[in-house]
Amino acid sequence: PQGRARFESGVDTDAKPWTHLNFLNDPEQFQFAIVSDRTGSPRAGVFEDAVRKLNWLRPEFVMSVGDLIQGTSANGDTNAAEWDEFMGWVDQLEMPFFFLAGNHDIQAKWVDGRVPYEVMRSQWEERFGTTYYYYKYKGALIVALFSNDGIERHISPEQVSYFKGILADNQDARWTFVFLHHPLWASPHDSNIHEFEDLLQDRDYTVFAGHQHMYRHFERKDRSYYVLATTGGGSPLRGNDFGEFDHITWVTMTNEGPVLANIRLDGILPDDVAGDDVAYYSYLLTMSAEVDTNVILEERDGKLGEGVAYLTFWNRSPHAIAYRGSFSHSHHAHTRPGNLEVALKPGASKTVAVDIEPMAAFASDDRVFLEFDGWVSFDEPGLPGLEISGKHAIELKNRKIELAAQESLVFYDSIEFDFAISPDIGEIRYTLDGSKPDRSSSIYTAPISIDRNATLKARLFASNGTPSEVDTVSFQEIEPSQGLICEYYEYGDNRSLRYALPDFSLMAPTTSKAVWKIDPESDSRREESFGLVYKGFIDLPESGDYIFHLESDDGARLLIDGRTVVDDPRKHPFREVSGEIRLEKGRHSFELQYFQHKQKMRLGLEHTLPSGKRRPVSTESYSFGN
Repeated sequence: PQGRARFESGVDTDAKPWTHLNFLNDPEQFQFAIVSDRTGSPRAGVFEDAVRKLNWLRPEFVMSVGDLIQGTSANGDTNAAEWDEFMGWVDQLEMPFFFLAGNHDIQAKWVDGRVPYEVMRSQWEERFGTTYYYYKYKGALIVALFSNDGIERHISPEQVSYFKGILADNQDARWTFVFLHHPLWASPHDSNIHEFEDLLQDRDYTVFAGHQHMYRHFERKDRSYYVLATTGGGSPLRGNDFGEFDHITWVTMTNEGPVLANIRLDGILPDDVAGDDVAYYSYLLTMSAEVDTNVILEERDGKLGEGVAYLTFWNRSPHAIAYRGSFSHSHHAHTRPGNLEVALKPGASKTVAVDIEPMAAFASDDRVFLEFDGWVSFDEPGLPGLEISGKHAIELKNRKIELAAQESLVFYDSIEFDFAISPDIGEIRYTLDGSKPDRSSSIYTAPISIDRNATLKARLFASNGTPSEVDTVSFQEIEPSQGLICEYYEYGDNRSLRYALPDFSLMAPTTSKAVWKIDPESDSRREESFGLVYKGFIDLPESGDYIFHLESDDGARLLIDGRTVVDDPRKHPFREVSGEIRLEKGRHSFELQYFQHKQKMRLGLEHTLPSGKRRPVSTESYSFGN
């Protein structure tokens, strides 16, 4: 609006928080976009995507280099329908679109069964008036040539003569842009391009063409000539180095000449490319983007032979997840199967056995690895199309297999125990009296019910009979009492588990024990990368509205009667967050979740009673069991 200041600021210091104020807003500077071939084996949806993204970028106008319709139909009605479809797309542009004819738009070469040249040209002229033309914009001259003028890859003498007059009348043009479909300067045909180039020799100009579906830049006659790639036309899309990509060309006309930038369509993103829920779904997927690997190999005379690699996939999210992967070529061993696909329901896990056949025996000190390339994504409709990929190195070396995620657990009444590895990938033999299991010990086929103190020992026997080392889990029966059950979770350096509370319901605790009070330092075995869940009941002295005050560093959540009262799950420095809930006097289920990434660990809980008194929650108010 008139009267609006060019630039204003309230900064009055000598030093300024900017580099300079030479804004690139010269009114004589302008920007336009060029689209390339849409057809010649068109790929559905690409050009329409370009139209949508051009409206986001908002050039002052859009130019084309031809091949806008397929034009290989057998009759004029079908051809006309293609033009109607194309016009429906470009009519959505908020800026002018300038047409240029390619060989698919007006086919000069006679082909049996196709619309003849005369009909195609007539259809073009009925819609657009002329096959070649010029226009001027802010002092620049734009020339649109027709390179199929009566003869394929040809500029007619009449066309050359026409532009001779136009160029003579516009010798003061600040720059000349020449557009044609075929890159005739690289063609052996007698095309009259050289006669046209002679008309340009005393002026600044740039030439743009299409047709070849491969981007190239030429230095010719001390000028820049460009062959553009595609905007939906047929292409192997092998990437930038091959000049094969879908793009628009962005031209900025400056006082010194044009500045070009090629913008790939897949690099133009909307403002809502990632919604407010992407962090949540990214967290869920990242939390499940791990694979645990174990190996059992025959060992004789210090040499390792055939065996099995066990890959365990864990879905730690509330949504179905799909895994796929393959083993890279190895000079040391063959794998069967070489490709894996695993679909997991929420909270499920699956172990896949992969047979290993060494090409030659090797020593464990040889440090032989297999490389597994994996991908993980959601496997439910309506969820974001996120996918995480990565490489996992599997060392071919015997080591202890973690058959159980747990190490020691407490329980009252009884407990159902599952191994972390499913029983369908080999024999898991176990004992409950602390003795070493062998092939005659009980075989694991279903969850194990335990109702007394026990020391479970287990081994996995591979298909060839080779056993793993013994894994041990201890179980302790306890009586209902005051205090809480504390579940302790250790996990690796998973990015998602560093910055927020995990979904503990989808994980198995490393240990559990009875505790008298809430104390992370006493209840953990290390200083970082762990979680705690305190479970039991809380006895409240009166009915009414309670305010619970939760102090934490790094993150915590309080649930009472299954309802979230205080939720502060993201990693943060020490702080207090409060929540209010109406509760009756008496006993209520209680759960306090906590995670520690690293550095200081703090967790504390107070409440304000309905009477208005604030005080720490008494340890005597906690209990567990019936």
